[in-house]
Amino acid sequence: MELKIAVTNFGPEDTGADGTDRWGAAMRWDTTISMLRAWQPHIVLGQEISASAPGGLRAHLWLTANTLGMVPVLGPPSPGSAAGNHPAVLVSTDAGLVIEDAAPAWPFSDGTQPAWCEVLVRAPGWAQPVRAYSVDLPWRSSVEQLSQADRLATRIAELAGAGELAIAGGNWNSYGRADPVMPAALEAAPLHLRPSRMRYSPRDQTLTPNYDVHDVLTSVSMDDAATVAPMSGDPEGTSVSGRVDRIYLARDLAGAATRYVQQEVPDSEHRAVMLTLDGTAARSVTQLPSRHGLPYGRLTRRTRPAVVPFQRVNQPSPTGHGGRTCRTSTSPTPRCKPPPGSCRPGSRPSRAT
Repeated sequence: MELKIAVTNFGPEDTGADGTDRWGAAMRWDTTISMLRAWQPHIVLGQEISASAPGGLRAHLWLTANTLGMVPVLGPPSPGSAAGNHPAVLVSTDAGLVIEDAAPAWPFSDGTQPAWCEVLVRAPGWAQPVRAYSVDLPWRSSVEQLSQADRLATRIAELAGAGELAIAGGNWNSYGRADPVMPAALEAAPLHLRPSRMRYSPRDQTLTPNYDVHDVLTSVSMDDAATVAPMSGDPEGTSVSGRVDRIYLARDLAGAATRYVQQEVPDSEHRAVMLTLDGTAARSVTQLPSRHGLPYGRLTRRTRPAVVPFQRVNQPSPTGHGGRTCRTSTSPTPRCKPPPGSCRPGSRPSRAT
């Protein structure tokens, strides 16, 4: 079977005191739900499940999940969110997916909340489970974005070392290197987006895209899905701020990516995206554990030498002083230990007195 993973932002527009914007928020939600019903994803990585939505946070979550016929997992409040927005993961269990673990992630040692929600899912016939991350990085600070990305990438690498595959999608509030961001688009972007998404050079007074988050993810073998799967829909991303909603997947899954769809969401800077994985190709992907956090890649697994136990054999001494007990291994030169009372290998025998 195919595995479809969708990313979408459920955040309602700001609601005025007189409720004039509630109609627009409801219309946007209806449009998003209609799109997801047409796509029929197995996993939805959602952002901005909001306490400001009509009925409150949990009502917003369960209304969305029940309408789609999915099981919801709610993440922690997004750092710096004044409206109380949360990331969430929704899973369709009708297709045989099994939720093995769900982690509305815990605070870091400094008390900062993680900017993601995660669920470990077992797909029918797959050799390894997949941990899906719904990410909503803060938009006000590139420093906070990079801190969150560092922690997320470290967690992905550690769990990959234990044999898990990873898919991370959401609102990264920054650019990927595959985005064709032109200087004119950077100049036209709202000023409040520049500190986190751009770098300014006072020497030549130019703006350049900030790729720090993207580079951290690729450093742990996570690929932008748009670069490994055929893309359909609108490839340009948002009109003025680039493609901030993206999906990254473990490099071992890149060969199973068959389609990447991008679609505009009305009255929003965000776009919904969906990645399709070929189930037959994905079933054969096996992630070997590693002692160093990062997985052994396919090349590494092939070329990593087997461990051969040492064997004790007796070999004649080249100096003629009797046999020595040697330990042989895959090394071309055996390591030998002379018997008690004999000379060291390569040394001159002592003269008798």
